Amino acid sequence: MDLKGKVAVVTGSGRGIGREIAVYLARHGATVVVNVKKRIEEGNETLAEVKKYSDGMMVQADVSSRSGAKLLADQTRRQYGRCDILINNAGLGIGMPFLECDDRLIEKMISSNYLSAVYCTQEFSEIMPEGSSIIMMASFAGIRPMMYLSLYGSLKAAIMKLTEYLALELRSRRIRVNALAPSIVKTKMGESLLDYLHMTEEEYASKHTLTSSIIYPEEIAGAIGFLLESPNITGQTLVIDSGQSLMGDLFM
Repeated sequence: MDLKGKVAVVTGSGRGIGREIAVYLARHGATVVVNVKKRIEEGNETLAEVKKYSDGMMVQADVSSRSGAKLLADQTRRQYGRCDILINNAGLGIGMPFLECDDRLIEKMISSNYLSAVYCTQEFSEIMPEGSSIIMMASFAGIRPMMYLSLYGSLKAAIMKLTEYLALELRSRRIRVNALAPSIVKTKMGESLLDYLHMTEEEYASKHTLTSSIIYPEEIAGAIGFLLESPNITGQTLVIDSGQSLMGDLFM
Protein backbone atom coordinates (compact mmCIF):
# COMPACT_ATOMS: atom_id res chain seq x y z
CA MET A 1 0.00 0.00 0.00
CA ASP A 2 1.42 3.35 -1.07
CA LEU A 3 0.00 6.37 0.76
CA LYS A 4 2.59 8.89 -0.37
CA GLY A 5 0.97 12.26 -0.96
CA LYS A 6 -1.99 11.39 1.30
CA VAL A 7 -2.82 13.27 4.50
CA ALA A 8 -4.22 11.17 7.35
CA VAL A 9 -5.73 12.40 10.61
CA VAL A 10 -5.97 9.98 13.54
CA THR A 11 -7.93 11.24 16.53
CA GLY A 12 -6.94 9.98 19.95
CA SER A 13 -3.55 8.81 18.72
CA GLY A 14 -1.38 9.45 21.76
CA ARG A 15 -1.21 5.78 22.68
CA GLY A 16 -2.74 2.36 22.15
CA ILE A 17 -4.64 1.62 18.96
CA GLY A 18 -4.49 5.23 17.81
CA ARG A 19 -0.71 5.36 18.02
CA GLU A 20 -0.36 2.05 16.20
CA ILE A 21 -2.62 3.28 13.39
CA ALA A 22 -0.76 6.60 13.08
CA VAL A 23 2.63 4.90 12.80
CA TYR A 24 1.26 2.27 10.41
CA LEU A 25 -0.06 4.96 8.05
CA ALA A 26 3.23 6.85 8.23
CA ARG A 27 5.14 3.66 7.49
CA HIS A 28 3.14 3.42 4.27
CA GLY A 29 3.99 6.97 3.30
CA ALA A 30 1.10 9.08 4.58
CA THR A 31 1.58 12.46 6.20
CA VAL A 32 -0.02 11.98 9.62
CA VAL A 33 -1.74 14.43 11.94
CA VAL A 34 -1.52 13.10 15.49
CA ASN A 35 -4.21 14.22 17.93
CA VAL A 36 -4.40 14.14 21.71
CA LYS A 37 -6.83 15.68 24.17
CA LYS A 38 -4.50 16.39 27.11
CA ARG A 39 -1.45 14.12 27.14
CA ILE A 40 0.92 16.23 25.02
CA GLU A 41 3.93 14.11 25.94
CA GLU A 42 2.24 10.98 24.56
CA GLY A 43 1.30 12.88 21.41
CA ASN A 44 4.89 13.95 20.90
CA GLU A 45 6.04 10.37 21.39
CA THR A 46 3.65 9.22 18.67
CA LEU A 47 4.78 12.05 16.40
CA ALA A 48 8.41 11.06 16.90
CA GLU A 49 7.55 7.54 15.73
CA VAL A 50 5.59 8.94 12.77
CA LYS A 51 8.53 11.10 11.69
CA LYS A 52 10.78 8.07 11.40
CA TYR A 53 8.84 7.30 8.23
CA SER A 54 7.02 10.39 7.02
CA ASP A 55 6.00 13.98 7.73
CA GLY A 56 3.44 14.92 10.35
CA MET A 57 2.35 17.23 13.12
CA MET A 58 0.64 16.96 16.49
CA VAL A 59 -2.49 18.92 17.42
CA GLN A 60 -3.83 19.10 20.95
CA ALA A 61 -7.61 19.36 20.68
CA ASP A 62 -10.59 17.90 22.52
CA VAL A 63 -12.57 16.52 19.58
CA SER A 64 -15.50 15.61 21.83
CA SER A 65 -16.42 19.29 21.47
CA ARG A 66 -17.37 21.13 18.30
CA SER A 67 -14.65 23.73 18.90
CA GLY A 68 -11.99 21.04 19.32
CA ALA A 69 -12.96 19.22 16.13
CA LYS A 70 -12.98 22.52 14.24
CA LEU A 71 -9.56 23.42 15.62
CA LEU A 72 -8.12 20.09 14.44
CA ALA A 73 -9.65 20.47 10.97
CA ASP A 74 -8.56 24.10 10.66
CA GLN A 75 -4.96 23.33 11.59
CA THR A 76 -4.88 20.38 9.19
CA ARG A 77 -6.18 22.57 6.36
CA ARG A 78 -3.77 25.37 7.20
CA GLN A 79 -0.76 23.05 7.24
CA TYR A 80 -1.59 20.55 4.49
CA GLY A 81 -4.60 21.91 2.61
CA ARG A 82 -6.76 18.81 2.88
CA CYS A 83 -7.43 15.46 4.56
CA ASP A 84 -7.56 12.21 2.57
CA ILE A 85 -7.98 9.77 5.46
CA LEU A 86 -9.89 10.41 8.69
CA ILE A 87 -9.67 7.81 11.45
CA ASN A 88 -12.27 8.58 14.14
CA ASN A 89 -10.48 6.69 16.87
CA ALA A 90 -10.98 8.95 19.91
CA GLY A 91 -13.15 7.36 22.56
CA LEU A 92 -13.53 6.45 26.20
CA GLY A 93 -14.07 2.92 27.47
CA ILE A 94 -15.41 2.78 31.02
CA GLY A 95 -17.14 -0.23 32.55
CA MET A 96 -19.84 0.64 35.05
CA PRO A 97 -23.17 -0.88 36.15
CA PHE A 98 -25.87 1.07 34.31
CA LEU A 99 -27.73 2.17 37.44
CA GLU A 100 -24.53 3.63 38.87
CA CYS A 101 -23.83 5.90 35.87
CA ASP A 102 -24.34 9.52 36.89
CA ASP A 103 -25.09 12.47 34.60
CA ARG A 104 -21.46 13.53 34.34
CA LEU A 105 -20.33 10.09 33.18
CA ILE A 106 -23.25 9.74 30.75
CA GLU A 107 -22.48 13.09 29.11
CA LYS A 108 -18.76 12.32 28.99
CA MET A 109 -19.34 8.94 27.36
CA ILE A 110 -21.72 10.39 24.75
CA SER A 111 -19.38 13.22 23.81
CA SER A 112 -16.25 11.06 23.72
CA ASN A 113 -17.63 8.02 21.92
CA TYR A 114 -20.28 9.48 19.62
CA LEU A 115 -20.15 13.25 19.27
CA SER A 116 -16.41 13.21 18.56
CA ALA A 117 -17.07 11.18 15.40
CA VAL A 118 -20.03 13.38 14.44
CA TYR A 119 -18.12 16.64 14.89
CA CYS A 120 -14.93 15.46 13.17
CA THR A 121 -16.78 13.99 10.20
CA GLN A 122 -18.71 17.22 9.70
CA GLU A 123 -15.65 19.45 10.01
CA PHE A 124 -13.27 17.30 7.94
CA SER A 125 -15.65 16.37 5.14
CA GLU A 126 -15.34 19.96 3.93
CA ILE A 127 -11.63 19.47 3.23
CA MET A 128 -11.75 15.87 1.96
CA PRO A 129 -11.30 15.42 -1.81
CA GLU A 130 -13.07 12.80 -3.89
CA GLY A 131 -11.80 9.31 -3.18
CA SER A 132 -11.18 10.00 0.51
CA SER A 133 -11.93 7.51 3.28
CA ILE A 134 -13.38 7.81 6.78
CA ILE A 135 -12.99 4.93 9.23
CA MET A 136 -14.86 4.82 12.54
CA MET A 137 -13.67 2.90 15.57
CA ALA A 138 -16.68 0.96 16.83
CA SER A 139 -16.56 -2.07 19.13
CA PHE A 140 -17.69 -5.65 19.46
CA ALA A 141 -19.57 -4.40 22.53
CA GLY A 142 -21.89 -2.63 20.09
CA ILE A 143 -22.83 -5.98 18.55
CA ARG A 144 -23.07 -8.33 21.54
CA PRO A 145 -23.84 -7.33 25.14
CA MET A 146 -20.94 -7.32 27.56
CA MET A 147 -21.41 -6.90 31.28
CA TYR A 148 -21.08 -3.31 32.58
CA LEU A 149 -20.64 -1.84 29.09
CA SER A 150 -24.22 -0.67 28.50
CA LEU A 151 -23.29 2.94 27.78
CA TYR A 152 -20.13 2.20 25.82
CA GLY A 153 -21.69 -0.61 23.82
CA SER A 154 -24.87 1.25 22.90
CA LEU A 155 -22.86 4.26 21.73
CA LYS A 156 -20.62 2.05 19.61
CA ALA A 157 -23.76 0.50 18.11
CA ALA A 158 -24.81 4.03 17.21
CA ILE A 159 -21.43 4.57 15.53
CA MET A 160 -21.98 1.51 13.35
CA LYS A 161 -25.40 2.74 12.26
CA LEU A 162 -23.98 6.24 11.68
CA THR A 163 -21.38 4.62 9.41
CA GLU A 164 -24.14 3.27 7.19
CA TYR A 165 -25.97 6.59 6.99
CA LEU A 166 -22.81 8.53 6.22
CA ALA A 167 -21.81 6.09 3.49
CA LEU A 168 -25.12 6.96 1.82
CA GLU A 169 -24.93 10.70 2.36
CA LEU A 170 -21.27 11.16 1.43
CA ARG A 171 -21.36 9.02 -1.70
CA SER A 172 -22.02 12.15 -3.79
CA ARG A 173 -18.57 13.35 -2.66
CA ARG A 174 -17.09 9.91 -3.36
CA ILE A 175 -16.08 9.57 0.28
CA ARG A 176 -16.21 6.02 1.64
CA VAL A 177 -17.18 5.42 5.26
CA ASN A 178 -16.51 2.18 7.14
CA ALA A 179 -16.04 1.01 10.72
CA LEU A 180 -13.98 -1.49 12.70
CA ALA A 181 -15.47 -3.39 15.64
CA PRO A 182 -12.73 -5.06 17.65
CA SER A 183 -13.24 -7.02 20.82
CA ILE A 184 -10.80 -6.63 23.71
CA VAL A 185 -7.43 -5.39 22.45
CA LYS A 186 -4.12 -5.58 24.27
CA THR A 187 -3.98 -1.92 25.31
CA LYS A 188 -4.30 -0.06 28.60
CA MET A 189 -8.03 0.26 27.95
CA GLY A 190 -8.32 -3.47 27.33
CA GLU A 191 -6.34 -4.26 30.46
CA SER A 192 -8.59 -1.96 32.50
CA LEU A 193 -11.70 -3.75 31.26
CA LEU A 194 -10.27 -7.16 32.09
CA ASP A 195 -9.32 -5.90 35.55
CA TYR A 196 -12.87 -4.67 36.06
CA LEU A 197 -14.18 -8.08 35.04
CA HIS A 198 -11.69 -9.79 37.41
CA MET A 199 -10.28 -11.76 34.51
CA THR A 200 -6.72 -12.29 33.32
CA GLU A 201 -5.75 -12.01 29.68
CA GLU A 202 -5.12 -15.75 29.59
CA GLU A 203 -8.54 -16.56 31.06
CA TYR A 204 -10.29 -14.30 28.57
CA ALA A 205 -8.40 -15.74 25.61
CA SER A 206 -8.99 -19.38 26.58
CA LYS A 207 -12.65 -19.06 27.61
CA HIS A 208 -14.05 -16.42 25.28
CA THR A 209 -12.22 -16.71 21.95
CA LEU A 210 -11.81 -19.37 19.29
CA THR A 211 -8.19 -18.47 18.62
CA SER A 212 -7.08 -18.53 22.28
CA SER A 213 -5.48 -15.17 21.64
CA ILE A 214 -6.14 -11.56 22.50
CA ILE A 215 -6.13 -8.99 19.68
CA TYR A 216 -3.06 -6.79 19.23
CA PRO A 217 -3.12 -3.16 18.05
CA GLU A 218 -1.06 -4.14 14.99
CA GLU A 219 -4.00 -6.22 13.77
CA ILE A 220 -6.31 -3.21 13.97
CA ALA A 221 -3.85 -1.14 11.97
CA GLY A 222 -3.67 -3.90 9.36
CA ALA A 223 -7.46 -3.91 9.09
CA ILE A 224 -7.35 -0.15 8.50
CA GLY A 225 -4.99 -0.82 5.60
CA PHE A 226 -7.36 -3.43 4.18
CA LEU A 227 -10.27 -0.98 4.17
CA LEU A 228 -8.16 1.77 2.64
CA GLU A 229 -7.15 -0.57 -0.19
CA SER A 230 -10.72 -1.73 -0.88
CA PRO A 231 -12.42 0.89 -3.09
CA ASN A 232 -15.73 -0.98 -3.26
CA ILE A 233 -16.23 -1.46 0.47
CA THR A 234 -18.33 1.27 2.08
CA GLY A 235 -20.98 1.41 4.77
CA GLN A 236 -19.63 -1.75 6.39
CA THR A 237 -18.39 -2.76 9.83
CA LEU A 238 -15.46 -5.17 9.92
CA VAL A 239 -15.57 -7.29 13.08
CA ILE A 240 -12.27 -8.37 14.62
CA ASP A 241 -13.11 -10.54 17.61
CA SER A 242 -10.97 -13.71 17.67
CA GLY A 243 -14.18 -15.65 17.01
CA GLN A 244 -15.75 -14.31 20.21
CA SER A 245 -19.13 -13.79 18.55
CA LEU A 246 -19.48 -17.57 18.25
CA MET A 247 -18.84 -18.23 21.93
CA GLY A 248 -22.30 -17.43 23.35
CA ASP A 249 -23.21 -14.84 25.97
CA LEU A 250 -20.24 -12.90 27.25
CA PHE A 251 -19.36 -12.16 30.85
CA MET A 252 -22.96 -12.66 32.00
